[in-house]
This record gives sequence, C-alpha cells and structure tokens, in this order.
Amino acid sequence: MKEKMKDMIKKGKWLGNTMLTVLLIAVVVAIVIALNVFVNKQNISDIDLTKEKLYSLSEESKGKVGNVTQNTKIILYGMSDYPEVLNYVKLYNKENSNITYEELEDATTRPELQQKYGLGTSVTGGVVIIEAGARNKIISANDFYTYDYTTYEQYDVTEQAITNAIMDVNLEQKPKVYFVTNHAQNLGYYQVAKEVLKNEANDVEDLDLLVEAKVPDDCNVLVLTTLKEDFSEYERDIILNYINNGGNMMILSDPNTANVDLTNFQTILDLYGVSISNGVVYEQNTSKIINGYANIIIPQVNNYSDITKYIASDGKLALLNAGIIEFKSSDKLKTLGVTREDLITTTNTSFLRTDMTIETSNIDDKDQELSGETIATLLTKDISEGKNSKLILCANSLFISDMSISLNSSSSSSSTKIVSINLYNNRDFIVNTMSYLANRKDNIVIRKDTGVATYTATAKEDSIIRTIIIAIPSIIILIGIVVWQVRRRKK
Repeated sequence: MKEKMKDMIKKGKWLGNTMLTVLLIAVVVAIVIALNVFVNKQNISDIDLTKEKLYSLSEESKGKVGNVTQNTKIILYGMSDYPEVLNYVKLYNKENSNITYEELEDATTRPELQQKYGLGTSVTGGVVIIEAGARNKIISANDFYTYDYTTYEQYDVTEQAITNAIMDVNLEQKPKVYFVTNHAQNLGYYQVAKEVLKNEANDVEDLDLLVEAKVPDDCNVLVLTTLKEDFSEYERDIILNYINNGGNMMILSDPNTANVDLTNFQTILDLYGVSISNGVVYEQNTSKIINGYANIIIPQVNNYSDITKYIASDGKLALLNAGIIEFKSSDKLKTLGVTREDLITTTNTSFLRTDMTIETSNIDDKDQELSGETIATLLTKDISEGKNSKLILCANSLFISDMSISLNSSSSSSSTKIVSINLYNNRDFIVNTMSYLANRKDNIVIRKDTGVATYTATAKEDSIIRTIIIAIPSIIILIGIVVWQVRRRKK
C-alpha cells in the first residue's frame, strides 16, 4: 500500500512538474506575442541586417526627403504582401514628419480615393499613391523591381522609386532634358540612360531640330551624342542660338576615327575653344582595364569637383573607346570667356591610338603616350553680364549607352554580358552631370547599389515562417521535457 502511495506521489510530482513547465512555456510564448503586438503598434521600422543596407534609407534619400516642406501623404493600397515597402514608408516618416502614410486595404472605406484613382476597378493590384498639394503620383508594385535582360537578374529599386516619386510631386517644375536626334549615330543606344534620368525626376524627350525649328524654351539641358554625319548649317545655327542665349549643354561624342567631315559640329565646339581627338585611348596597366580589354579603361576622376567628388571617393568609371579633348591656348580661352574644370583624365600609363589598323593592344611606335590628358571637362562660357552657358563635354558616349559587353570568366569558358552604363559608377556620372547643369546640386550623390533583388516573403508566407520559428521550437522543447521526465520516472 505504501509503495502504491509513493508511486502515486511520484506520478503526481511528475505531472505537476510537467504542468508547471507547460505553463512556463505558455507564459513565455504569451510574452513574445504580446511584445510583437506592442512593437507592431509602435510602427518601428525593421532593423536592417543586410550588408548593403538594402532596407535602410541611403544618404541620398535622406538628403532629398529631408528638404520636403510640403505635407506629403503616402497611401499604401493593397500592399500587405510587400512588408518592405511599409518599412521604407516608416523610414521616410521618421526622417521627415511632413511625410505621413496610410495603409488602405478596402477601397470602399475611402470612396473619394476610390473614385479619384479607380481603386478596386481600373486599379486592381497593389499601388502606392503619393500626394502633395494638387500633385500626385501612382507607383505599381511592378515598379519596385527592374530586370536586366543582359544578365537575367532582377534588381530591387523600391527606395529609388519611392524617393523619386516624393521628389516628383514636390518639385515645382521638373528639369527638361532634350536628346537631339538629328544625325545621331546610335539613336537607340541611350534608352537606359533616359530611363535613369526620368527616375531622378527629370522630363526627358527626343528633339528633332528640323521639326521644332528651335530648341524649346523649357529646355534645361540639350544633349548631343556621337554623330554619323554633320549637322546642316540650319541645325547648327539653332544650337548656336541656344548657346548664345545662355543654354546649358552636354555633349557625349566618341572620337571621329572614321574621319567624317564634321565642320558644323566643330563650329559649335569652337565657341568653347575645344575639339575631340580622332584617336582612341588605350591603357597599358592591366589593373586599369576591364576584362583584358585595353580600350575599356578605368580613368582618373577628379576628387575635388562638385560633380565627380562622390564618384571619385566611392569607386570608378569605365570608358569604352574614349578620346581626348584638345583645348585652344589659355589666352584664346580667356578671349572666348571660357573657364574649364576637368572631370576625367587619362592615367600616365595610357596612350592614344589614331591608326586603327594596328591589331595589337600593346603600345606601338605610331601611338602617342598620354599622361593626365582630359577626357571629360566642364566648360563655362560668359555670354553677357549675368549670363553664361555651361557645357559638359565628354569624348565618349558608349560608356553611358545600352551596348552590351561580353565579360569572360577567368575560372570557366562562360561569359557574362553587361550593359556599358551599368559598369561601376557610369550611371551616377550621367545623372550627376545632368543634375549640375539643371541646377539640382542636391541630386549630385552616389546612389545605393541594391544589387540582385533578394527574396521577400508575402504576408501569408511571413506568418508561416513566424509559426515555424516560434511554434515548432516550442513543441520540440516540450517533447524534450516530457521525454526527459519519462526517462527519469523509469529510473
């Protein structure tokens, strides 16, 4: 009888210990859930543990949105499957209290928004709506990713899309950039560059000088690219008139290796006292070239210019078949009222090749050794008192083009294609130069490289993951305790 009583006591003790353990686990789980609910109600942005800080605001975005003084509302409609977007929106709100947000799942609760934007009817998927005053912009979920068809990789551009949309609705007037199409050699090669500029809150359009008969009055920057043939005198005079009225320009021109007669184009350059060589820059230093191509060079970038100092401190540029810029004498430039600031120059191990029949990539007796010659420069020309014309001249255009370059792998026979503008900081150069010419100096920065888009769980998947993280370990711990107690009892 006593043994039976002892046995029952032992069983009761085991049961009591087990119940106590279960109770403690339940308390811990309840505390964890309560903490999660509390933290979620505080609207605290997620902690970014990624090496590239993909889900933190870049200094670029902070600088831009920090200057927003107008009340700006961000409405997230049907975006529950995109928690990273909500996280970014919280960061914008934290950075600037003028930027607020609202989550909206049921459009019928906001009939005025439903009618204004067609939510639930013409707009059925998730969108982000940014409103500021009378202006608004809608971003679809698809706009948060872009696809590189040369590398077959998907890139996350969430922050860029939202930041630029905020700037878009807050800018009184977006800068207008016109690409001249007349006689352009590679007319379709600059689509990525144009989209990059549009994403930075610029209006970008093509311009046919013969159709318009002038440079439009709203032009902030006129862009000329490499020509396949010369301008007519009529086209030349339209451009000269634009310059003489204080217009700003960017000229991206590869060296004229085919020796095409470009007399009228040169007349435009003569206003600034410059010309572009007919030769191509090659590099002898293998650490200054891309994938063994001596004509794809990594040049010197000015550390002190407002335009390029961020690029110089952050990384590199890669130019393809670049030329050099030749200047008139200092006295002649002074007479023309032109001052210069060099942005990109050659290294002391580079050389200029004018005889393109030479097949070797090594320096030849016919080649000209270079050291610090100018590839890109900022030229400011005094037109009259209080008026000047700025020109950023670059003896290369292919480096910001859509042209694909095949890069061979050193470890295998495979090769990868990459678009020229995606090399190093080439994108930043085109955006920063345009921003300078359009007087948007706050937009001269290094933009965050988001790299390949990482997998992001949907809300449903996120719940499953959280269940796996919390529930399964708890069950395993509970089973372990039970097994341990059973084994102790058998002893």
